[in-house]
Amino acid sequence: MPEKSGNFCSRGGRFGTHSSNENFTLVYYKRIMFFAHFNAGVRALDIRDPFNLKEIAYYISEMTKNTVVLDTPAGQAGRVPLTEAAKKRAIQTNNVEVDDRGYIYIVDRANTGMHILELTGSARNIANWQAAVK
Repeated sequence: MPEKSGNFCSRGGRFGTHSSNENFTLVYYKRIMFFAHFNAGVRALDIRDPFNLKEIAYYISEMTKNTVVLDTPAGQAGRVPLTEAAKKRAIQTNNVEVDDRGYIYIVDRANTGMHILELTGSARNIANWQAAVK
């Protein structure tokens, strides 16, 4: 994702892919993967053509009164201290998971909470919703 799309490098917190959804849920299998991107929220990619991935949806949580600044403790072995920009208060979408009903669950490591999401619009049309109907 281009940094210029949201000034994520200067927004605060960390930016970049942290985790992917590693579930084989039939609703999304071989169609859509989800990636947690820290301050850039969660991103959905159309993976039907693995050599031509396309971002088809995203969600960036709003900060709450509980959102905190994360920092690397001084002297912690193997950890690089955060830049000054990274020390700003920001959401930090950390993990993403989906269930067999197609719900997308994201959690934030900066105390912003958990969100339960659902694809809409053209992104939803790529999924296999017949697999979710029982």
